[in-house]
Amino acid sequence: MSPTHQDRLVNSVLVAIAAGLVIVSALVTPSPTGMGTHERLGLPPCMFLKWTHIPCFSCGMTTSWAHMAHGHPWQAVKAQPMGVALFTATVAAGLASLVFLFTGGTVERRFNRYGKHATIGFWAGLFGAWVYKIVETFAK
Repeated sequence: MSPTHQDRLVNSVLVAIAAGLVIVSALVTPSPTGMGTHERLGLPPCMFLKWTHIPCFSCGMTTSWAHMAHGHPWQAVKAQPMGVALFTATVAAGLASLVFLFTGGTVERRFNRYGKHATIGFWAGLFGAWVYKIVETFAK
């Protein structure tokens, strides 16, 4: 299958987004507390955590991504397990898009049949990781 102009555009954008996210993750130093790394990017503290003293579903994600980008997968899992899954999926989608840039197709069209399962896995993983983060925070 020869790549169309639209496929090339979609794949180029996906490669750029994936590469940008990984590069930013590599440039930031992960917080030793397991969360709060996003503040080093100029973002505000988690208001959910501040108001409830319970971490939100995404607390630890940026820290996890930074650990993955620095080659510390165990630290990344401890910071936020779902961050590891999303980082890995982003790298895989970026690499697949790079291949599809030259061979044709897009990640969405090639893997569309897995969408329902991926969606269920995403929400189950996010909820499970959130429970983990809450338990891990209160265990400290």
